[in-house]
Amino acid sequence: MDLARAGFVALALLASAVGGWAQEPIRYLVRVDDASSRLYHVEAELPATGDVTLVSLPSWTPGHYKVENYARNVRHFEASAGDESLRWDKLDKDTWRVHSEGARKIRVSFDYFAGTLELSQSLLRSDFGFLNGTNLFVFPESGFDFPAQVSFDLPESWKVATEMEEAGEPGVYRASDYHDLVDNPTFVGHFAIDSVNVDGRWSRLAVYPAAHFRDPARGMALEALGKIATTLHEMFGEVPYRRYTTFIYLADENYLYVAGLEHSNSQFDIMPAIIFDQARFTFRELVYPLLSHEYYHAWNVKRIRPTALWPYAYDREQFTELLWVSEGITDYYANVVLVRAGIWNDRQFWEATRSLIASVEVQPVHEAVEDASLNTWLEPTYVDQYYYYDKGALLGLLLDIQIRHATENQHSLDDVMTRLYREHYLKGGGFTTEDFIGYVGEFIGQEGASRFYRDYVDGRLPLPYRETLALAGMDFRTDTIVEPFFGVQLASQRRGRMVVRQVVPGSPAARAGLRVGDELKWVGDVEVNDGDWTDEFHELYAESIGEPITIVHRRGGEDVRKTVKVGERTRYEHRLEPMAEASAGQIALRRGILERGSSQLIDE
Repeated sequence: MDLARAGFVALALLASAVGGWAQEPIRYLVRVDDASSRLYHVEAELPATGDVTLVSLPSWTPGHYKVENYARNVRHFEASAGDESLRWDKLDKDTWRVHSEGARKIRVSFDYFAGTLELSQSLLRSDFGFLNGTNLFVFPESGFDFPAQVSFDLPESWKVATEMEEAGEPGVYRASDYHDLVDNPTFVGHFAIDSVNVDGRWSRLAVYPAAHFRDPARGMALEALGKIATTLHEMFGEVPYRRYTTFIYLADENYLYVAGLEHSNSQFDIMPAIIFDQARFTFRELVYPLLSHEYYHAWNVKRIRPTALWPYAYDREQFTELLWVSEGITDYYANVVLVRAGIWNDRQFWEATRSLIASVEVQPVHEAVEDASLNTWLEPTYVDQYYYYDKGALLGLLLDIQIRHATENQHSLDDVMTRLYREHYLKGGGFTTEDFIGYVGEFIGQEGASRFYRDYVDGRLPLPYRETLALAGMDFRTDTIVEPFFGVQLASQRRGRMVVRQVVPGSPAARAGLRVGDELKWVGDVEVNDGDWTDEFHELYAESIGEPITIVHRRGGEDVRKTVKVGERTRYEHRLEPMAEASAGQIALRRGILERGSSQLIDE
């Protein structure tokens, strides 16, 4: 912070202490005049701080660890006091310096261009919009400890869905402080909404476009949310929210991903609409894990939070080495919850674990998860940017097994996470690596916990799959396979189209000039019309490595033909199966991890 800014902030804090205006709500207005313009009109009435008032907009959204500089989307900024316009200029990239000239309150207004389909951004369409508070709601640089009130002025028949509290009149909502204000994504416009009651709390599901919100997808999603919520309430023994909303935006076929972003009382997910249209084929592997992961975040990361993220700062990167706990262990419990809730069976859990191992072991290096956590602000990185998710999930499983083994299945990683919730969040603070490792050490011994941390968290040693999984009666083996290789990841779209999602650098696909978004049609004599084409490719060209083949892809409405040579790769196939002669203790430990109330899969 430069000296000039420090002086302004000091004056602001003094004015707050003397005038007491910090208890008055800052009032915001969000208006949609012409949805086709993709502009939200935003107004904010803020307390002035003497002759100069600094007003800023966040540069990133918690949970999405990337500086995005939302101020770049601001248009037509103006400032006034009463009927008088005020002079203003920019202090830095996301801060406006308003010359308030002794006014008690000022009003700033601007238009925000909402044209990006992204979890941490905002979007406005002719019939619908979603918004993130970090994009639209400016804050005074005097601090975040102020109540807020938000009013919406929307086209006729548009409705609002948000987890901000209703303020007692239609279209008006309130938040306890700035952190609460910007932690509530909001749907406006035309969308479908339904709910399920769990332990006296409503879990809502809002979906756009509404046309896709029909059975069986509607029933499957609501039932899953109810089962997930029930399981999590039992795990933590406390419900931290008055209501919870899952917002889902169903994108067209050009969107190739399934992604979600956590909030304290909600989650915002984006996925292709085809997933809802083909629910029975896609929910189990794609939707259920996402819903479970983001729901678990209502406890872990939104409330159980590293000290380095407590409180949030919005003007800069906030580095923490603990995302392997916040995201990775959340990923582990996302799968655990699905089994305990009766949504997955044991086989699906262990297959998901095998996939995690494959994802980690395919990386070119063994990176320390602490380093990966810090590196998440860099994009891209040499290894997978989200490495700490998969490796963190595996660390969670290995720690869970070790704790259960050391305590004869009387304690588990559940106890560590519950203690973090009670000893840190409920007491108003974050946790450190020393806290987490120390709590683990109370079960497996401090020396063992420190060694685990040194070797596998801060260190880069290969994870001890075989010996640790054996404690849970699971047999882990690795096979070496040499096979033909093309080097492309595809996504299925409507009408059997297989579209390129990723091209492996240096692969035959890369040498053929394939790009993300191309439709791949033929690889040699193999027609690419479903996800099983690679099996046929491996079988047909097993003895043809290095020989030329013709590929056909479609780009810009035209078919393109290229000749490339069949590539080769050596891969390692990991197998994870229950031991044929596991002991009663091993079986009991395994069952302890996955114990659930129902064995009935909800989509069968």
